[in-house]
Amino acid sequence: MLNSASVMGRYTLTGTVKLTSPLIIRAGVNNDILNDTVDDIVVTYHDGQPFIPGTSLAGVLRQALQGLVPDAELVLFGSIDDKGTQSALQINDIPLENTNIVVRDGIRIDDVRGVTVDGAKYDFEVIESGATGQLRIDCVIRRCHEQQGAKIEKALATLANALQHGIAIGARTVNGFGRVACKDIALEHYDFTKPDHVKAWLTGKSGASVAIPKQALVADRDLVINMDAYLEDTVLIKSIFEEAWEDKSVALFVPGTSVKGVLRHQCGRILQALGSNDELVNTLFGYSNDDDKDSRKGRVMVDEIYFDKQFNQEEQPRIRVDRFTGGAMNGALFQDHPVRNTKGDAVTFPLCMTVKNCNDAEAGLVMLLVKDLMTGQVTLGANRTIGYGRVQGKSVTVQYHGESYTINGSGKVTSGEAAHLENLVMALQQCIKETVNG
Repeated sequence: MLNSASVMGRYTLTGTVKLTSPLIIRAGVNNDILNDTVDDIVVTYHDGQPFIPGTSLAGVLRQALQGLVPDAELVLFGSIDDKGTQSALQINDIPLENTNIVVRDGIRIDDVRGVTVDGAKYDFEVIESGATGQLRIDCVIRRCHEQQGAKIEKALATLANALQHGIAIGARTVNGFGRVACKDIALEHYDFTKPDHVKAWLTGKSGASVAIPKQALVADRDLVINMDAYLEDTVLIKSIFEEAWEDKSVALFVPGTSVKGVLRHQCGRILQALGSNDELVNTLFGYSNDDDKDSRKGRVMVDEIYFDKQFNQEEQPRIRVDRFTGGAMNGALFQDHPVRNTKGDAVTFPLCMTVKNCNDAEAGLVMLLVKDLMTGQVTLGANRTIGYGRVQGKSVTVQYHGESYTINGSGKVTSGEAAHLENLVMALQQCIKETVNG
């Protein structure tokens, strides 16, 4: 009798992983004995080397496969039901090299007043972008998989595509953290029914190369927004832009938490103008209620905004005026260091957002948000009341339900059916009408 567990072959997925944004993988303890000054610390080996646990990578890849090749999920990752099956994958930890662990500050903003909530400041460790590590995933093909060979190979090529174009792993991924990509990824197959493949495996040589899709794959129900935006004048992020930008090798950035907070607030204003409550905002961006300990993770993912050397940081002296006398207060001279766009042609930066498992009404709200971004109705950072932080879109690409749309700076849809985007806004209006009537 043939043994269904007999190994018939292997696939190997290898490459060099690089962090394209800061990474947070929590150690699972707060105020550690060795570091009692930081609220949240990253996971490390006993010698202090940070790493990406194989369990974290497996969870992210499984979730990615659910949206792209859902019928292959149980084959690769197994199940724990009554007829539980073993996972075909062996996913290694990824020790990280060239790491730089820094501490970031966070605050909580009151949704109504738009100011910091008292006592809501916290800090956490992050592994800065640029760290690298070696990826290795093995897929063991057993006799019980003989009828599913094509499905397994397609699923592995899909995972390789996702890793090549970038995935989000760890904590705070919806705020732009944890982006990792693997540009030199390789997927190889060893068929143990062929002697030369067995010899290649035993001697550590390359197997048969498997083609990986070049274009990034997007799940059918995901809404992806890629915008080229520019600053109308300046932007200022407190604590990050406090000092002059002397080391140009270190990029200044707008944190994903700031970007997401601004987009969330603008969506709330849109719904308020349409006569709706903020329930749809909570569904999209998530929420946390301290009173009843209820919370939900958001489905909107944003990227951090990084500025290159073409942007200028300028020192801007300011004074504080006495409201009673109308004169300058003694000792109240201070300096800001905002980032300013270059004169002449505006230098653009990418503003990216993804909504996972999006429906038409939610997509309609995002399209109204895109309209506000394109027309300069959204501001980032501090001192927005005195003209800082106004962002305007130059062009935007929208992907949804397998269709792609391009909108230029004047608001004209240059690629794709404009009527489809109008239908999304109509779906939002219908959803609000039903909610109000209900």
